[in-house]
Amino acid sequence: MTFRLIIPKLLLVAVTMVGIYFSAQVKLGEDALDMLPGTSLQGDFTLLQQLGMINRVFISLEQESDHLTADGAPSAELLTSARLLGENLSATPLFSDVFYRLPPGYEFKLAADLKQYLPILADEQDLRRFAELMTPAMLREKLRADYLELNSLAGLAMSRQIQQDPLGFTGVILQKMTALRGGMKLMLRDGFFVSADGRHCLLWAESAIPLTRSANAVLVNRQIEDGLAASLGNGIKAGIIGPLPHTLANANTIRRDLGRLLPVAVIALVLFLFLFLRDWRALFLVSMPFLAAPPAIALLYAVNGRVSAMALGFGIVLLGIGVDFAVHIYVGCRTDQAAGKISTDLRKSLIMAFLTTITVFAVLLLSKVPAHRQMAFLAIVGLSWALILAWHFVPSISGKSFGPSELGIRLLGARGLLKYGHHWRPVKLLVWLIILGAGMAVWPSLHYNGDLRALDVPTQKVINDERAFRQTWGGEQEQAFVVAVAPDQGEVLDVNDRVYDLLRREERLAEVQSVATVLPGPLRQEKNISIWQTFWQARLGKFEPELRQAAIESGFTGQAFQPFLDGLSVKPVRMASDHLLDGPLRPFINSLFRRVTEPAVGDSGRQELFLAATLIPDNGENAEVLARISREIDGATVLSNSRWRRKVEIDLKNDIIRLFSIAAVLVILICALFFRRFRPVVAVLAPVTSSLAAMALFAALTGGELNIMHALMGIMVVGLSVDYGIFIAKSCLAGVDDGRAFMAVSICAVSTLSGFGVLSFAVHPALHALGVTVLVGIGAAWPTALFVTPVILDLPAEREVIP
Repeated sequence: MTFRLIIPKLLLVAVTMVGIYFSAQVKLGEDALDMLPGTSLQGDFTLLQQLGMINRVFISLEQESDHLTADGAPSAELLTSARLLGENLSATPLFSDVFYRLPPGYEFKLAADLKQYLPILADEQDLRRFAELMTPAMLREKLRADYLELNSLAGLAMSRQIQQDPLGFTGVILQKMTALRGGMKLMLRDGFFVSADGRHCLLWAESAIPLTRSANAVLVNRQIEDGLAASLGNGIKAGIIGPLPHTLANANTIRRDLGRLLPVAVIALVLFLFLFLRDWRALFLVSMPFLAAPPAIALLYAVNGRVSAMALGFGIVLLGIGVDFAVHIYVGCRTDQAAGKISTDLRKSLIMAFLTTITVFAVLLLSKVPAHRQMAFLAIVGLSWALILAWHFVPSISGKSFGPSELGIRLLGARGLLKYGHHWRPVKLLVWLIILGAGMAVWPSLHYNGDLRALDVPTQKVINDERAFRQTWGGEQEQAFVVAVAPDQGEVLDVNDRVYDLLRREERLAEVQSVATVLPGPLRQEKNISIWQTFWQARLGKFEPELRQAAIESGFTGQAFQPFLDGLSVKPVRMASDHLLDGPLRPFINSLFRRVTEPAVGDSGRQELFLAATLIPDNGENAEVLARISREIDGATVLSNSRWRRKVEIDLKNDIIRLFSIAAVLVILICALFFRRFRPVVAVLAPVTSSLAAMALFAALTGGELNIMHALMGIMVVGLSVDYGIFIAKSCLAGVDDGRAFMAVSICAVSTLSGFGVLSFAVHPALHALGVTVLVGIGAAWPTALFVTPVILDLPAEREVIP
């Protein structure tokens, strides 16, 4: 080998080694946003993250039945376990907030706050209730009840509260605060959140790190398990609810599947190539994708600034196509005529196959899904580098040739098919047309399921814990989120008030969670103050002597309730959100109103944003009112699970259809440019049509649903199928009889089926869909390329390879 020929090879090795070095420095990122189409859906998901919904973990503690108290109250063991667990989790930096108990004395602090802010919290409906309580009959009835309560065992603690609010105005406002818990069925016992039967105690925490990343989920779960081990008493068990157990279940399932199936796939691929080619040097072919991947990963990181773990995993799977180029070169060079050189016909076939495959993935760069674009970039760069490596290195390792008779023996038992196949031309065409017709017939009935939960595999424990949680704490229905967000706190709260008012007018407040009842916006505060002042200006002069007289009749002195009367004349105080966020209601307020910071647009600083959320049952009865909120209230964003899933489904479906259409047009144009005749183009595309029809038929027979993994792997199958058609068509048109194209395509197909097909046995839906798509698609494309493509070309393709 001359020095001139060594230099390019050394350069390729150097680039590959540099790629390996820099790819090892790449830090992977996992973000669920990478799998969402379009900026609007990603923005919706970001809002949920900012509200803490994505990173929230609920822990439900349960007292076993043989440890229950006789009166049905929560046991000391249960409350102690909840306190210790809350304290342990609060002590770790992995949680930004942990809520397990209201602070001591919260009742008196809350009563004082409500009394102080009555003028801004009481609306027209509340004032009508106040007027009823002020009627002579109701006034005397309430004061007599106050007198009896003062003379009870709890009277001493209640004396100041009764003196400042004898008619229970704060109770009217307090009743509205049930809107903070929505449909949650919880009670307060000594500040703890307990169930009605006293057997359960609830805690919730917000992770400081994203729980959509499996590595973070492992850390948080380990911390929770350590906390449970150190906190739970005898007879106490725990259930964990939220995204955390789902993230862990999916990660563990994928890890088990890959750990069990990938070794089988690699061993099957290596054994097949070695036994079929009978040359240890053929094992070098398997290394092509692995050698091409590092430079592609390093370049993606340099261009994009980050690499999605999801994109990397499936990008490398797509990169597995690179072994096909090496196989075709290896087989093509192992003849006496080629003698370690790539023939002109093989060069043309390789270039055309490369262009069609790259075109398919280049179209994927137009996808609205960030992970799809990264997968495409990895595949394009990796396949390009794999072809370059194979082009320069494989011919030199192909070794001595073997004759046509040896080839025939090794053609996977195809001697009979080759020898007698020409008798079955009409049958083969008829079978192919039937498959196409059936595929076209079932295609309209297929449903694209854009719900990413279809790829979720919760364990039975997760399912049981969620069922028990709903039975104990409520929340049977999914929730829609109406979110207002802006840099101005007052603007956000005003929008939130308009949402609450519309729900009240439509009588849709059942099981609604909203902060509007305890934190009205500036406009509502000013309005409430105005009607408060008007209300008392018209009534106070008459009411004051009536109250003194009724007090005397009920056993009090005439001046007993002077603090209450004085409070009615105090100038109203506007409420600041910080007061509530730091007060006893913080566990409830924090879920519905919060302040966040995010990078500012256009500079390197950060900006402060306020968010207010209203949670509404996401059911058919509320569909219209949610649509009205979206149409009529500026600044309100509706995040409905059902609407969101439909939008994801529609966007992903349209994205896939658009990309497949563009890819189909470009592939047809490339084939037409190379072959310049109608029949060869049809012959080359025949394996593609068979693979698509077979995948459609299989989907229809197994439920009629397609998901994102079917679409992604469908693109890979199209890329491989058109390559099969190209190599067989070029061989037939060139009149080559030695069976090299037949052998190379067969090796590629069987290696793909053995490598990726094993994933059809995976438990995880994503991996299973990957394996099944490849198995069905390639399983149809391979025989079509071998036995239909030559028939379409109307050449004696079934020539005897064996003399």
